[in-house]
Amino acid sequence: MRGLINVGTHCAVNSVLQCLYVTDDFRITDSTVASELTSVLQDMDRNTRGMPPCDPHPLVDALIRYSEMTHEVQQDADTVFKCVLNALADDGDPRCKQASGLWTIRKQQSAKCSTCNAECVSHHAATNVIVYIGENKPNKLQDYVDDYSESFRVSDYHCGTCQEETELIVTTDITELPAVLCFTVARGQRCVQRGELMVNTSAIDAPQELDCSRMSVTSQPTKYELYGMITHTGPYEFGHYAAFVKNKSKWYFVDGDVVKHCPALPLSYYNVPAHLYMLMYRRLHNVNISWM
Repeated sequence: MRGLINVGTHCAVNSVLQCLYVTDDFRITDSTVASELTSVLQDMDRNTRGMPPCDPHPLVDALIRYSEMTHEVQQDADTVFKCVLNALADDGDPRCKQASGLWTIRKQQSAKCSTCNAECVSHHAATNVIVYIGENKPNKLQDYVDDYSESFRVSDYHCGTCQEETELIVTTDITELPAVLCFTVARGQRCVQRGELMVNTSAIDAPQELDCSRMSVTSQPTKYELYGMITHTGPYEFGHYAAFVKNKSKWYFVDGDVVKHCPALPLSYYNVPAHLYMLMYRRLHNVNISWM
């Protein structure tokens, strides 16, 4: 494993890059963001002992041109991750779009009037699953996944079909789980007294293997293995990001240019479960695809 130069506010970009680097099927080709991303990932491959850390500046500059994010402000790791995937999806090369699609969750949403049963069905896509923590929420990711639901009811709804004031029943089903499943922990919590966002440090137990069979309505493979984690420490607006990644069956802690082998599972380290922000799981027995 090879580190990345961390200048100022680049820790979020560096942490996301380390997770992308160890994603087996993630291969891309030439274009603005894609070419710089390819370059830094290839540079990370040249990891002979004693080599200096890689320089992510060209990629950061390309992301700035694409999305107008700045050097001066600390970027959110989840925002950086989605920015990279969006840039690849917007690329003209189908291989870039295929690479960004590794994380795409397909959903079908049904909105039904409880009076006349008039129904509207729509289809959506997402790149991650939001994990809500705290009071009355399970602290084990497996329990959260087993009870996962996006269904809800809307009262005082005016139905255009039966012209009645009624209730709308909204049901969302996951129709296709991706090859790589990303979970983002919602750690931002509004403090009423201070009027600002604070960090919720509730610990979450993330298993090495995750069974997502209850999340999807299809019969596709639903067993996943943990291979990447991004942690966040410090204040909500300008905290620090670091990553734990699994490469060739070994876990590493990567913080900018610092790379350390983890002799034990990272989740057993003190306070790591309280700082987990993004979790990357890859489907077990997934077929590898090589892109040039």
